[in-house]
Amino acid sequence: MQVARLNWVQIVLLKTTIKTTNMQKLVLMALVVLSAACQTKTKTNNAEKNEATTKAMAVEQLLANAETMIDTEITIQGHVTHTCKHSGKRCFIVGENPELSIRIEAGGQIQGFNRELTGNTIAVRGVLKERRLSEEYIAQWEEKVKLKEDKEDGTAETCAAEMSNISNMRQWMEANNKNYYSIFYVNGVSYEVVD
Repeated sequence: MQVARLNWVQIVLLKTTIKTTNMQKLVLMALVVLSAACQTKTKTNNAEKNEATTKAMAVEQLLANAETMIDTEITIQGHVTHTCKHSGKRCFIVGENPELSIRIEAGGQIQGFNRELTGNTIAVRGVLKERRLSEEYIAQWEEKVKLKEDKEDGTAETCAAEMSNISNMRQWMEANNKNYYSIFYVNGVSYEVVD
């Protein structure tokens, strides 16, 4: 059996070919790993998005439990009925019952709410907050409305609507044995449009 002797040029070429092949394998493996990582990240983001939408509370559910959830991070889903046209820093959403709405304030990743959101359903992640209107505040508000009525500064419809709101607040306070009226809202952190 005859053994072929390789000269130094052939040895260098052979080593280069082997290194290139190993390098190619390394690059190919790195691409496969990166590709898998990207697909996993996309699946994870989609899963998180779907999970957040699935866990979202309805407006009615949130308002029914609001007193126990103040300063808690929540996810709420509802139909956008109004966005602030001047600043876009707030919107209002409703659930199945159009009589119950909650205000969403822009914050966190939310720069503002586009007017085009009106009519869409969104899921909002944020912190539930409460603003309490005292009996004194409501009495002062009522006096201002009465002054407007006397001076005819406001439209009759506007004054009647405000007086109706004041009356409803007082009825709620009496029914719930409270000396304040709670207004709940959400300091939004992020939102997504739900299909």
